[in-house]
Amino acid sequence: MTVKNFPKGFLWGSASAAYQVEGAWDKDGKSESIWDRYVRIPGTTFKGTNGNLAVDHYHRYKEDVALMAEQGLKAYRFSIAWTRILPQGRGEVNQAGIQFYSDLIDELLAHDIEPVVTIYHWDLPQVLQEEYGGWESRQIVDDFVNYSAVLFEAFGDRVKYWVTLNEQNIFMTLGYVQELHPPKVHSYQRMYNANHIANLANALTIKKFREMEVPGQIGPSFAYNPAYSINSKPENVIATENYEAFNSSWWMDMYINGKYPKTVLKALEGMDIHIDIQEGDDEILADARPDFLGINYYQTNTVAYNPVDGVSVGKMNTTGEKGSSEESGMPGLFKRVQNPFVERTNWDWEIDP
Repeated sequence: MTVKNFPKGFLWGSASAAYQVEGAWDKDGKSESIWDRYVRIPGTTFKGTNGNLAVDHYHRYKEDVALMAEQGLKAYRFSIAWTRILPQGRGEVNQAGIQFYSDLIDELLAHDIEPVVTIYHWDLPQVLQEEYGGWESRQIVDDFVNYSAVLFEAFGDRVKYWVTLNEQNIFMTLGYVQELHPPKVHSYQRMYNANHIANLANALTIKKFREMEVPGQIGPSFAYNPAYSINSKPENVIATENYEAFNSSWWMDMYINGKYPKTVLKALEGMDIHIDIQEGDDEILADARPDFLGINYYQTNTVAYNPVDGVSVGKMNTTGEKGSSEESGMPGLFKRVQNPFVERTNWDWEIDP
């Protein structure tokens, strides 16, 4: 076998999320996001940390970009805070927010670093959460497309790569099933409906990008955790196929093919979960193939059969106490189990290249 080199122009880089790095959470017209509100609830974050200051990237971006250049980065993916651009979620544009990101983009380009923009990295304006329930209302589709169009207009002359939704599978499952992200809900029914609305927002944003003839490429990113069966026992192999269908194909099939996998639709029907798919939705979703699909890979999962009376949402290790996580899964379909062949971090994430 021959080793293939990375292609010329391959972008070596790093990534961040606005809430994780910017700080200045209430400065220059920025409004409150659902994460600004959520972290105030005791016990929701590690050691009560929050993003009020973070690493103060908002004020120190020039210093940060200089460090990126010194490190040799050729790309920097960062998210834009919806709350800095449209403090009310819609309506009047906050020019101070536009100016900050414009200056950041110019600083990156001056250091030969390709800016890669994430439109949404989970920090929904709190005002929209309160007004209509955020991702649970179809009203968010128009608001999200409008927000995206403001970004395309302001930065489309300099940004070539756009990520619509970062890890939709994570902010949906942790927010609406596992109760670990805002809005801290446990309801498969609500999750699948909200997820469908997010798919529509993703599709119509891609359509808007092309209607505006923005030069560049656009697509979502996805947190993909490939799955192994614990062994070759048939029910465990089938459980692994179920896991992949529910946790990966459900999103990736939609992004690439514009259709939900039939196996999951049939299983949800049997669970009395009904997605509000309205007339015209199928056409919208089928007509929005992305230019790329971002894959964020952290760890693999190992899967076994889960009986009907088996485990559901188990405890996730959020303390750094190794071995404190529990098995979790969907009864009758699959469960995650520990892989005996790999090491694990103190957070029980499996170390598997």
